[in-house]
Amino acid sequence: MVRMAFWFGFWRDIDREMRELRRRLRRAFEEATAWLEVGPEPMSMIRPLVDVYETPDEVVVVAELPGVKKEDIEVSVIDNRLEIRAEVRREEEVKREAYHRRERYYRGFLRRIPLPTPVDPSGAKATYEDGILTIRLPKLAKEKRHRIKVE
Repeated sequence: MVRMAFWFGFWRDIDREMRELRRRLRRAFEEATAWLEVGPEPMSMIRPLVDVYETPDEVVVVAELPGVKKEDIEVSVIDNRLEIRAEVRREEEVKREAYHRRERYYRGFLRRIPLPTPVDPSGAKATYEDGILTIRLPKLAKEKRHRIKVE
């Protein structure tokens, strides 16, 4: 009987460890592949360069969006990912038949960035100056264990 209890506890511990390992591997794979950004973005969209860093209280994202007006920028948080969209609107279309190459025309910017920690989107602030978009997202308070008295 003692032998059986030993094996039961042994296999239960192995099962628990395997579940934890699967959970960690799934999360690591999701985080690693999120940067690939394979998705429905049109090929005409440009991926802006970004820096992402953390302070003790917030996650900060800095993105380059040259030539974009502030009114044409859209920032949102979806499932702990930051999405930056921007559209460059042409004021006038110049038609010339002598073009040999036309590379400067593009439709917009799109970047989806996985956030390193859960954030509170309602407290987010974004500023835009000289083609640089800075987004500050406050971190969610870490869950603390709260003991409940049993009566």
